[in-house]
Amino acid sequence: MSKYPLTIKVTCWLICAVLGAIILVYAENVLLPIVIAALLSFLLYPIHKRLTDWKVPRVLSVIISLLLIVAVITLVSMLVSSQIKNLVADIEMKGSKINEKFVDMQNSISSHLNLDSATVSAYLAEGKSKLMVLGEQVASGTVTATTSFLGTLALIVIFIFCFLLYHNSFRDFGFALLRTETYEKANSLIVHVQKLVQNYLVGLFTVTCIIGALNSIGLLIIGVDHAIFFAFLAGMLTVIPYIGITIGASITFIYLLLTRDTALPAFGALGIMIFVQIMESNLITPKVVGSKVSLNPFIAMGALLVGGELWGIPGMALSIPITAILKLLLDVRPQTKAFGYFLGSEFIDDKTSPFKLFGKKDPKPPPAPHPHHKK
Repeated sequence: MSKYPLTIKVTCWLICAVLGAIILVYAENVLLPIVIAALLSFLLYPIHKRLTDWKVPRVLSVIISLLLIVAVITLVSMLVSSQIKNLVADIEMKGSKINEKFVDMQNSISSHLNLDSATVSAYLAEGKSKLMVLGEQVASGTVTATTSFLGTLALIVIFIFCFLLYHNSFRDFGFALLRTETYEKANSLIVHVQKLVQNYLVGLFTVTCIIGALNSIGLLIIGVDHAIFFAFLAGMLTVIPYIGITIGASITFIYLLLTRDTALPAFGALGIMIFVQIMESNLITPKVVGSKVSLNPFIAMGALLVGGELWGIPGMALSIPITAILKLLLDVRPQTKAFGYFLGSEFIDDKTSPFKLFGKKDPKPPPAPHPHHKK
């Protein structure tokens, strides 16, 4: 397409993007299990390979790997569903206390801001109604999503079985797609993609467990109900960069503010989670995940929003590794390397010269005149 004008190229890219989005939306029920199975296959491949190296038959090694991932997914789903049901039942039992909190809030606002009590009451009643409806929708939606995921688990297992059993054929297919590249370069790219997905998923799971454990210790010390649920909810929300733990801390703060007699536990929990978030951003994630998924924050947030809009919560969870894989593929060819550069963290690094990345000579600006130099 190098002989076509820039406007034609941009138009073609936009048409492809629109058609791709339409396909992703309407083929969600088919594509989502395939994508999840592909990523989990990358994660399970080292186990499968180790078993085959130990002379375990290939089919048996695939079955053992599948039993491992099915057990983990089923256990996590059951725990999450039971915790959500217990939380919803607890909120219903504490309905009178929540009503008292809203009345106290109404009186406080009326006395401090000199507003009409009826007006404040109407606004708070509306806010309370929306908050309760939102909580019920989130809870029921999470349970429904978990149930739906368990319903498609059999399909995911079948796809994982195929990916692991026929991984050599898929590898040959990858080489065929990269037939214009050298064997070493194509093999390096395939291995790099595999390592990227493995490092991201293992790192994300490790970070979630560390954050959940740290939050659990802090919340249990100050006596928070459902401490483990709130702790690991904040840990799982780390999939959303920069604001994930903040969302989890806000949910915990609001729950404690409405269900406790004083605001001290709410602020205590908020302080603990903010401290853990600072540790996560500056110590835990850099040490555990490192720079394996080097996307700039703007692209990461955009990918999360697009993934959530297309496929909901699963789309948000899958958006980061998929975008990182896309960056690797774009970096391969000189024609698309600029797009890979835009997606990466080097785009916002002032110390990294794009001219060096693209193999071009960095033009030197003319020297600035000396301030004391006069003609």
